[in-house]
Amino acid sequence: MTLLLALSTWLTALAIAVALEQSLSGLARLYRLRREPMVSDRHTAAFYQRSLLTWASADVRRLWLGLIAAATCGWLAWLAHPLWALAATAALLGSLAWDLATWECVAVSRWQVAWRRGWRRSVRRLPTAQVARVHVIARARSARHGWLARLHGRALGTCCLALELHNGRAVKLPRTGGWAGRRSVEQASVFLRQRQLETAQERRENAREQRRAERRARRLIPEASEMRLKREIVALRAARSHNERQRAMTRFHELPPPERNPSVSDTLMLT
Repeated sequence: MTLLLALSTWLTALAIAVALEQSLSGLARLYRLRREPMVSDRHTAAFYQRSLLTWASADVRRLWLGLIAAATCGWLAWLAHPLWALAATAALLGSLAWDLATWECVAVSRWQVAWRRGWRRSVRRLPTAQVARVHVIARARSARHGWLARLHGRALGTCCLALELHNGRAVKLPRTGGWAGRRSVEQASVFLRQRQLETAQERRENAREQRRAERRARRLIPEASEMRLKREIVALRAARSHNERQRAMTRFHELPPPERNPSVSDTLMLT
């Protein structure tokens, strides 16, 4: 009975340590995202981050060790001596600092994909127009990690997005837990695929509108061949009118002079 009571109190201390650490880290991340947004339209963006259940990550395993140490020290402070509370506080703050230092998250908006690896590292961004294909990669936990991995390897595995670009390169985004974060990853992939379809539709509409504008411009502005043909027609008409004037002048000069009728003075002189 005493052992069960001690185990239950230790589990309670662990739950309290996890709740405190996750609450504080969540508030810090929310403040950072509000102060320095990863994407411009963050209200409509899809978002996922590394969860506490990403067992395949070495950073998460170290975080769990810190939380277990904090819970154990708090449990000893309740059972043995209150000074253990200082060690519990130090372990909890260390776990919080480690969680924030190794923070990984992904944001997918209509115009770009952004991700961060580490609190102090800068955000990397990629325009969605450069993305050719989107893949959801889910890896199960290997069976060599124990019987729990053999039974629930898929739930204990990881899940992430992988992007193929138009230039042939591939980008693998940060991963999260397969059990807790798979739905968020799939939502981000669906959001990105929908954006790709919208972009393709916009490109087709723009190309169609450009062809219409070109046809309208061809109707309004004649082509070079048409202009050349019109100039030739004008030149032919001018040459024809010139030739007609020349022929008219030639016919006029070839006419015989008019006969002179005898006048009255000539008649009087004859008489």
